Amino acid sequence: MRQVDSPLPNLGQSRGPGIGSKGWVPRNTSGRVGAFIIGALAVISALSMIAASYVLKGEIQSSIPSSLVGLVVSFLAVMVVLCVGCWLFWYGGRLLMSSFRHSSIRKQ
Repeated sequence: MRQVDSPLPNLGQSRGPGIGSKGWVPRNTSGRVGAFIIGALAVISALSMIAASYVLKGEIQSSIPSSLVGLVVSFLAVMVVLCVGCWLFWYGGRLLMSSFRHSSIRKQ
């Protein structure tokens, strides 16, 4: 039986940067198009969430009879929507930027 001095491969270890990470680059055209579509959808949905947060605040305040409770609940709801929207905007922008980077792996 042959003995090998190299350690066993760690199957749980990542092989490279994951999708959306700073160093991620799509390797082929379909990955580039997919990253562009998902990034554009994320940015558009983030902008619509940020724009709709003002309407959400008014709807919540008008549906709750107590003004103080309505103010607190609407504030918390708007903060959650704005946080999710800002994260989506950041992630979508990162995907859009990476969809225009070229891979260092070239077909020979």
